Amino acid sequence: MSETSRRELIRIAENMNETSNDETRQFISRIIGDLSGLKPSIAFVGQIKAGKSRLINGFTGQAEYLPSDVNPWTTVITDMHFGHPSGRTDGAEFHFFDNHQWQSLIAEGEELRNMFPDDEDSYKREMIEEQVDAMKTRARRRLGDSYEQLLGQHHDLEHLNSDDLARYVCAGDDPAEDESHDPGSDRGLYSDITRKAEVYFDIGHFPFPLTVTDTPGVNDPLLIREEISRQYLKESDFFVVVLSAHQALSRADLKLFRLMQALELGQIVVFINRVDELGGGAEDATKVRVDVLDGLEKALGNSDIDVLMGSAQWAHYALTGDETGVNHDHVLAWLRAHPEQMKQYLDGVEEIKQGPGPISREAVLRFAAMIASGLPDLRRHVTQALTDGPRSEQLQMAWQHLNSFALGELERSQVYLRALEDDDSAISTNADENDKTLTELRTLVADKTQEITGDMDDVLANLRGVMDDTVAEVVSGVVRGPDGHSPLLAKGDATELNFTPLRERMRELVQGASQVVRQRMLSELYAIDMQSNAALRALPGWQEPIDNRMNTSAVRWFRPDTTALTRGITVELRVNWLSRLISRNSVVLRAEKMIVQEFELIGDDLIDTAREDLLERLNTVLDHYLALLAGHLEHRSGAGETNAQAEAQNAFDRARRITDELETVFGTGNADDRQAEAAE
Repeated sequence: MSETSRRELIRIAENMNETSNDETRQFISRIIGDLSGLKPSIAFVGQIKAGKSRLINGFTGQAEYLPSDVNPWTTVITDMHFGHPSGRTDGAEFHFFDNHQWQSLIAEGEELRNMFPDDEDSYKREMIEEQVDAMKTRARRRLGDSYEQLLGQHHDLEHLNSDDLARYVCAGDDPAEDESHDPGSDRGLYSDITRKAEVYFDIGHFPFPLTVTDTPGVNDPLLIREEISRQYLKESDFFVVVLSAHQALSRADLKLFRLMQALELGQIVVFINRVDELGGGAEDATKVRVDVLDGLEKALGNSDIDVLMGSAQWAHYALTGDETGVNHDHVLAWLRAHPEQMKQYLDGVEEIKQGPGPISREAVLRFAAMIASGLPDLRRHVTQALTDGPRSEQLQMAWQHLNSFALGELERSQVYLRALEDDDSAISTNADENDKTLTELRTLVADKTQEITGDMDDVLANLRGVMDDTVAEVVSGVVRGPDGHSPLLAKGDATELNFTPLRERMRELVQGASQVVRQRMLSELYAIDMQSNAALRALPGWQEPIDNRMNTSAVRWFRPDTTALTRGITVELRVNWLSRLISRNSVVLRAEKMIVQEFELIGDDLIDTAREDLLERLNTVLDHYLALLAGHLEHRSGAGETNAQAEAQNAFDRARRITDELETVFGTGNADDRQAEAAE
């Protein structure tokens, strides 16, 4: 569903709210809030010097917004919001680290490295700790007495220019100890304490609101940047992995892909950048693409990741007119080698010719460079994938709920109108009976909800016990080591303990228990549906609605959130050799106890999050169902006013219009046929 569809659903829902009862209005307001806040995110990740920043400039159409010179960034994640739900289209917010976030950054990085360790990881923690300390030292020199007050705070700038951006996200010079700084002009003044930047734009050329994220490069000599990038992976819905055509799919790239696969991240597309720098042009680029596809297949198994190619440099020329490094013959040769892009180019030129005034040679060349850059293809690929993915699921759920209400209102108004036309005496006043029935149904739902919640808590309590036993057993085995030889008592500067199998087992346990709860919940919801309909059929003169089925999709589509499993263990395990000799057993026992406690906390978070999500989805299903039943009962009582028939006709016409509008939005049927059926 498109952005137009999302906005149309919001408009229809707001119209429905104007005439809904209180119970229905409350639920529809939640749908409006969910639709208004729907904003997917896209993260660009990859090695340093792969051209990410210039590629993002071309992707977003912001030309030279992000600096693309060598190594301009520090540890800053930059979110570029296009069409933010708040309505903000200018300025920026900069969020600063606090001491806890710095420590968590170190700890979580260690756990991510342990998922796919290599020979270099043994010394990385020490280097990262040193780099964090260096960041703090530089920040104190730059900021002086304000350093402590700024930690954990944020700055909100109503407007933003390049100098502002440089103060918060660019590296700057290393300050001397006695150097004073001017907050109004210094490059990199706040960079060492800036954790994240959020910059706001209008929606631009994107079909719906989204966030584009620039991440520090992986395989960066400054390891803290790499940690920031790796840990941010779980925050996005879609990933563009940028590879350089000169060194596509290196060891570092493969490690990144394996990590993304292990973390069960969202959709991924690969973009091979800098094809303009290949001596053999399109022929060499094709070979590189084949090698990347083969490498992904070998490394990840049955990989279905799409691989696109292009040049951020060509896009830069197309946006700015800067011809530096651009060979127009190579651009045209690339188009000739790619018929689909050539067709886009030729069709575009014809469209340009239809415009006012003469067409310039430069305009044609810049348009050719933009098509050859691959950025228009990348934008289409990403936005289509987001449209067909989770975003579509959320829109479809909202449409289903709204459509249920609309069809119910259409049917009720139709029945009431026919009764008025046939015989005024056929309309009896059933308000008291309706209220009684609705009260009984609410009691039924409340009692069943309590039973469902109790059953869920029993399953999750059992899960907690199994999880704690598993944690205790596995942690003991890892810490004590095979044959009782603990890695903690081995000689060396640091100890690496691998808890990846434990994390995988914890994920399996929470997924299995969630599946049991979900199936039991669906069974009980079916029972509520059956009992409610039996009570309604017992009412005098009750006519069976066509849309009285309970919509359980929110529960059916539930999958547990397992992101807590990526959280690091903050226990300090590195002890010097002398302390190990003095207290060998106490070192092992203390470490085991503390690690068990940390993993038990992770397990508790997994279970608590699953419980909260399941309850929220259960309440969504039941709130919608009760609102639907309240609507069915609302119009059973007649009105004694002389204009009752005119009001009934207006209500019917309004309900028919809304159902037709919803049908048009989703495109699932023939609105004319529905109109004919409703009018009969």
